[in-house]
Amino acid sequence: MPSPSLTLSHGSDIRPPRLSNTLGEFGRAAKECSLLVSRHRQLAKLPRGDGHPVIALPGYGGDDGSMSALRYWLRRWNYQAEPWKLGRNIPAGRISQMEHMHEFQEHMLSRIQQRVDDLYELCDRQPISLIGWSLGGIYANAMAQREPEKIRRVISLGTPYGDPKGTAAWNVLKLLNRSTTPDHEQNTDQWVELNAGPRSVPTTVIYSPCDGIVSPSIARLEGPNIDNIEVESSHLAFAWNPAVMEKVAEVLARPLP
Repeated sequence: MPSPSLTLSHGSDIRPPRLSNTLGEFGRAAKECSLLVSRHRQLAKLPRGDGHPVIALPGYGGDDGSMSALRYWLRRWNYQAEPWKLGRNIPAGRISQMEHMHEFQEHMLSRIQQRVDDLYELCDRQPISLIGWSLGGIYANAMAQREPEKIRRVISLGTPYGDPKGTAAWNVLKLLNRSTTPDHEQNTDQWVELNAGPRSVPTTVIYSPCDGIVSPSIARLEGPNIDNIEVESSHLAFAWNPAVMEKVAEVLARPLP
């Protein structure tokens, strides 16, 4: 029986986040990161896990260091927290068209596939949970579709599942990559289809109504085994925000359906 398909939870009006949220990203992120110290005692009391492996996948431009706080707490909660070990999540060349981004994604997914395969065998074929921040969530979602027997659970943090024009990064990246392709000629269908494909792995989508980079309108999924959780967070602090970490600990401790 084929796995149930997912649908994106947004309307046809794709717009980036509110400008005030985008401009406030750095200040809010700094404040949220600073709360990690004062919330240490509360975080230490969160549910402990069963020791299964968890890989943390960074967002666009990030590396394993960007996920270090989350991995620290995963270890404290008794999970086998693993880095992705693939360096910085950024292409070597220019991304001037969506086709270039699709090629980059497929390249990274092949490397993540090998990482998952190796860890799966190392852990005596124990299914792995994937936690992906932003673009890392795209990878996690795709892996759940491709290797459902090896993926235990997916948690995404501020991931742009829908049309990427609904991000504040769209025009910035076009400028940085010197793209001359008009928006109406950019094929975003493959991006959306990759994220909404059929699969059966339990997935938790954590999104923020005040995300300054990814509009909430493209940050949710609907379908079987999907749980959308709203947490107030800046985009830049998703993997460092104590409120987000509390939800991650709660979700990982849930029994599988």
